[in-house]
Amino acid sequence: MSAILGATIGPLVTYLLSILGLAIVAVYAIFRLNSTQIIREKVWSAFVGDKDFNDEKLKSSAHDQLDLTRFRVVYGVPARSISDLHRLLSWMDRCKFTPIDVKRARRWIDPSKDEPLEAPSQRYFITCAVALMIMIASFMFVSNKATGSKTTMLRMQVSKTWIWSDGASVESVLGKHWRIDAESCSKHALPDTTITGLTDAETTAICNGIADGKLKAAVSDGLKYQSGSLLVISFFILFLGISVGLSLHFAMLARGLVRQLRSSEDGPSEQSLLPAKANPIEQ
Repeated sequence: MSAILGATIGPLVTYLLSILGLAIVAVYAIFRLNSTQIIREKVWSAFVGDKDFNDEKLKSSAHDQLDLTRFRVVYGVPARSISDLHRLLSWMDRCKFTPIDVKRARRWIDPSKDEPLEAPSQRYFITCAVALMIMIASFMFVSNKATGSKTTMLRMQVSKTWIWSDGASVESVLGKHWRIDAESCSKHALPDTTITGLTDAETTAICNGIADGKLKAAVSDGLKYQSGSLLVISFFILFLGISVGLSLHFAMLARGLVRQLRSSEDGPSEQSLLPAKANPIEQ
């Protein structure tokens, strides 16, 4: 039975959870920074020690880049130069926009333009709504599997074959479908090893494990590991769903800000500025 007990694990994806978490953090950091410059600066200072350039012009440029990076991180606006920041600040003063307004509408602000705020497209709203529904459905599915699943995947130690098992039987994961249970073991009606990919010893171990309950114990251990892994995955899905929901909310706020700008730019209508006509009766 060591062919099973030595190879009980959760789903394949559990191997990638730690790597996936680090990758998400790195991608998010680079996305918010809109540059890897600050990372390279940290690497340079860690190994070399010099933090500033000796040349004054280069030093001033480096400080400008740090200001830009800080602005990108704090406000999330992809400013590419100090002049972009000055232009954005002038526009904020003219339109009486607060830093909070800018942070909420940052995805649709381009500081290189004189009128940096653009309304989100209808396609963006539809895409976010569809993605949010997919996230909700995925979260419910994975959460249900984490709490209610009775089967898990096992990997045989010698043949490296993956199988589904509920403790009373085993089935194929990929390829042609096959099944081994107590009945097929007692009747010696076992699928051929060329189909299952198992060795003869592993097939015998599975039948013995079904009979003495060791397979069920192995599956119970695998279900605990699988449940924890799926709960972590459901957390990632929940986090992504919240991010999509916030993006949809901020898109609505950005559209409201655009309407507010347009209404303030239109000002009072020409008709309201004309002098009122005298009443003929009064004449």
